Amino acid sequence: MDMELKRVTLEGHRCVVQNLFSQEETLESIVPDACPDIARIVSASGKAFLKDKELGEGTLRLSGTARVTVLYIPEGEELPRSLEVSIPFQCVRDDPKFHAGCPVLADIQAPSADARTINPRKMLVRVNLSVWAAAYERERRELSADLIGGGEEGLQKRLTPLKCCVIPDVAEKSFTFSDVLRPPASRPEIEELLLCRAELGTSDAKFIGKKLVLKGDVQLAAVYRSGESVSQTRFELPYSQILDIGELPGDGEPEVTVTLKSVDCRAQEGELEVALEMLAQAAVWERRSAELISDAYCVGRPIDVERSNVRLCTLAERSARREMGRKLCESGIPAKQVLDCAATVSSLDGAPAEGGMEFTAQVNAAVLYLSEDDALCGVEAEIPVACRVEVPEGCECACRCRAVGEATAVPVTGGLEVRFEAEFAWTVTKEEQVACVTDVKPGTVQDTGPRPSVVIRRVERGEALWDIAKSCGSTVADICSANTLPGEEAEVGTLLLIPARRN
Repeated sequence: MDMELKRVTLEGHRCVVQNLFSQEETLESIVPDACPDIARIVSASGKAFLKDKELGEGTLRLSGTARVTVLYIPEGEELPRSLEVSIPFQCVRDDPKFHAGCPVLADIQAPSADARTINPRKMLVRVNLSVWAAAYERERRELSADLIGGGEEGLQKRLTPLKCCVIPDVAEKSFTFSDVLRPPASRPEIEELLLCRAELGTSDAKFIGKKLVLKGDVQLAAVYRSGESVSQTRFELPYSQILDIGELPGDGEPEVTVTLKSVDCRAQEGELEVALEMLAQAAVWERRSAELISDAYCVGRPIDVERSNVRLCTLAERSARREMGRKLCESGIPAKQVLDCAATVSSLDGAPAEGGMEFTAQVNAAVLYLSEDDALCGVEAEIPVACRVEVPEGCECACRCRAVGEATAVPVTGGLEVRFEAEFAWTVTKEEQVACVTDVKPGTVQDTGPRPSVVIRRVERGEALWDIAKSCGSTVADICSANTLPGEEAEVGTLLLIPARRN
């Protein structure tokens, strides 16, 4: 029997684990000798920097440093000072799906922090970490796309066209960015930096040639002392970066994450020297067209066909939507001027809803402001933001959320009204088991006597013309011709004339 299966190889990655979890870190810290005693702590804000990602058999370790900036009023003084406390951390997650060598994408944020005095020279500092991590596993599958030969035996093939989605590559690249900044002429000169906060945004990601080009900006907020007053300013620092993609997709869409590895801000002679190290990470989705041979038989002689089910991702639709967050943050001390407002997602939960999922993000909003008598004050609040996503039956949905743009706060009666935008980005996927021929061998010839030239057969529920033709030793084309069917389908209960094929 001169028949041969034509094989195709499907390679790529599959996301096996995606987690969002929280972790708390605490540390007792001594006030340096060069700094005055603490009279009152105004606020504490945290930043998290990812250093290493280590994936072993069943365990993921993410390590880095959280830096907490504590603003306080010294004893005998009215103007604020700042202290920065570094807290090393290690986040460990266990899952049997983790395997050594698998690529990992990760992002760590510090949505909230606080500090409390133990005595004027000692304080207890706490920071909450929000950790997102996704691990990918390399897959290589050989599939049967066609069966070559067998024309003399009347070979009939059932070819199934389908669309599948793969992740051909997971890439990352560290890069640095530095600049010297000066406040606009409308702002006073920087004398002592109190707080520097960097927020990353990605505005565009597209393929050019064999490269993935990322564009975005760093929103830098600075609170500082100038003479006997406290002021603030913001800078927008655009950046671009190029990632090499090992396998360039024909119809690809990148899922990009940019996270901070370090930030160094220093005030020098009225200017702000900034140096940032960032990590760009991307998982590339690609839609591919494929054709599999799902069944075969011969009308001229029997063949044994072995089939197995192949798991394929047949749908991967990505989308995003922004939702507005808004809340009145009550404060006991009326505000005159807002110096800084930050919004960071601390958690994300999903629950089934009619027709899909409803995701709720808890966003921590922290406001730094001046009171009517120019005293520095801070207030925080947790603000829920919801987003409903349509998810077709049989599909799964993975969602992420982050605060985007500039969060704002306006003094109103009773406190401050905080507003921000939260962007929900989700991927809806569907995995299906698809039948595929894996081997074809000659069958056993059985002498059953003469075959009738025509068989009358009623279409039963769940039967396709292919099944009827195969069981009767005919072909779909012959059945359609004998019964003048407009297509390769027949209604349940229809009586069909099944002509026997003579070879």
